[in-house]
Amino acid sequence: MSRYKKFAEQLSANGWDITPLNGKIPLIKGWQTRPEAALQFDKFSDANIGVVCGGKHNVIAVDIDVLSETVAEIIRTITEDMLGTAPERIGAAPKTLFVYRCTAPISKIKTSIYDIGGGDACIEVLAEGQQFVASGIHPNTGKNYRWPGDSLLDYSPEALTAVTPEDVEKFVAACNMALADSGELKARSQTNDNIVRTGKPNFEFNDPTTSTAKLRAAMDFISNNDLHYDDWARLAHAFKAAVGPGGIDMFHEFSAKSSKYEAVETDRLWNSIENVTKIGAGSLYHLAAEQGFDVANWDTERNFGPEDIAESPTSRGDTTPLVEHDGSFTAASVRGPIAARQWVLDGWFPARTVAMLFGAGGVGKTLMMQQLANCVAQGEPFMGIETMEMPVLSVMCEDDAEEVKRRQLNINEWLGVDEFGEGPEDLHLWPRVGDDNVLVTWPSGGRDEPGAFYEQLCAKVAAVKGDADSVLVILDTAADMFGGNENERRTVNTFIKTYLGSIVINYNATVILLAHPSISGLQSGSGLSGSTAWENSVRARAYLAREADSDDIRILSRKKSNYSDISGDSDIKLIWENGVLVIPSSPDALDRINATALKHAIMAEIDIAWSEKNGIRKQGQRGYKTALPSLLKQHKPGAVVRAFNDLVTAGNIIHVERLGFKTEKGL
Repeated sequence: MSRYKKFAEQLSANGWDITPLNGKIPLIKGWQTRPEAALQFDKFSDANIGVVCGGKHNVIAVDIDVLSETVAEIIRTITEDMLGTAPERIGAAPKTLFVYRCTAPISKIKTSIYDIGGGDACIEVLAEGQQFVASGIHPNTGKNYRWPGDSLLDYSPEALTAVTPEDVEKFVAACNMALADSGELKARSQTNDNIVRTGKPNFEFNDPTTSTAKLRAAMDFISNNDLHYDDWARLAHAFKAAVGPGGIDMFHEFSAKSSKYEAVETDRLWNSIENVTKIGAGSLYHLAAEQGFDVANWDTERNFGPEDIAESPTSRGDTTPLVEHDGSFTAASVRGPIAARQWVLDGWFPARTVAMLFGAGGVGKTLMMQQLANCVAQGEPFMGIETMEMPVLSVMCEDDAEEVKRRQLNINEWLGVDEFGEGPEDLHLWPRVGDDNVLVTWPSGGRDEPGAFYEQLCAKVAAVKGDADSVLVILDTAADMFGGNENERRTVNTFIKTYLGSIVINYNATVILLAHPSISGLQSGSGLSGSTAWENSVRARAYLAREADSDDIRILSRKKSNYSDISGDSDIKLIWENGVLVIPSSPDALDRINATALKHAIMAEIDIAWSEKNGIRKQGQRGYKTALPSLLKQHKPGAVVRAFNDLVTAGNIIHVERLGFKTEKGL
């Protein structure tokens, strides 16, 4: 399933108006008035996902476009003080964006542009007719957009902090003052102004050598990073003179190269231009030539004509009605069948989520997950439970390569692979003991910073996934990868929802994180450690533990599952056999389990008798016969004898003179 299908659909269901993007540029022509076109979730593959501002809920976004970390932090403080808390999205840090809703419709408003530390800085409030990237890859950094806290998947527009138009105006004024205190007001660029206004055209309007391809190539040479509005408007006049009204789509392409791009304003400007006879293609070619375009040697094989202009909503008089879509629907509209939920391990680990497996050191959780990884990579059942076939990346921070290989050979035998056979090709084992495996840190208690391994991990996940639809990522363990305070809800949330969550979103992945429980988690049987955010931030959590007082038996249990039953009936009893964990089925394994259960029963009966001061007394060599009459009725005498004698030999029970048998220690 593509990123767009998975997450655009979820965002839409939450009430957000969405649109597919190539980087930051909308892929749908006339996207502001065609919201239904964005709902073709299967069509846009791994496109970035944009959220449309304005609309029914008057969604606005505060875009802090500041490269100075110090000044960006000042603006962040002003934002939260004056407008309140809000979901935060980070693209190219320290730049950031906050999402609010306004109590009334507003237009875009922004500060002036300031030169701060050699870079442009401004604050922009995106509003009606604009959009921002909610999910995907940043076109400049090549890295994932991040939500340090809750993302828009956790919100509906109604749940956003509400601000008034007056709040926004006061906020922008305060930001202007803060920027002015930190830098110099940016003067408008004169380069393009002079060329467009005074440059003498090398070609007359409708020159037969002018083609759409030639104009596209010329426009590619014209910088659009820092154009003043007046300069941009003159270029629009020249372009419309060159190509006619039908060239609006090409002008949108050019305008969209700027971070200041606004589709609504671009349409408004284009449609306002009427007298275009005095300037044209020549002005554009002159400007492009100044920036390196070779006008004379351009391929002139194909002449310009009407066929060169693609139809656009403007040129064809598109009459598609505006269809309001806020993600809501009536119960009466629901029709089946609905696609079934997908599970990496049926009923245990839902696909495309973050899940966790807790287990004490040495209990066998790493071994068990390597067994699961083998099954998923082949689409084979795991312990009799169906799996979803996909490539698997297993990152192992606690074992070296030799140990992982030894374990894999035992698993191969468990899978029925002969000595000349091979394990699954789509399982990638990555031992990293001794390496820096931290994914995120909080230096000096400040904002989160990705560790060097985060980028490495993302690249590895992408490589393992390849052309597959999904990928399973197993991370062993949290102790090696989490660089924060496990007891602090905010940092745990950021680690799971932002960092691991971004892997889920960007690679259509399922992430299973292994972790150790705390002492209290062991004692209580919860298997947890640290903040409750470990539990609350994931969709499923399993726990692998030893059966009480048993070295041989493991119990795999579901401690949390948002989408399935977690009753004790779902527990899986496992036993270590020939280097792997298996469901006991051989007579020997069953005898071991039964013997353990019988020993527990013997000790329980002795404890009851001792507490009642009616100790079970030894009577000669056959004392067990009178000592454990109830158990002798339920089990074969030979089994009771062996279990009883084993307990005595091991010192688990002793005989206190004149008082009878007493348990000395647990199994």
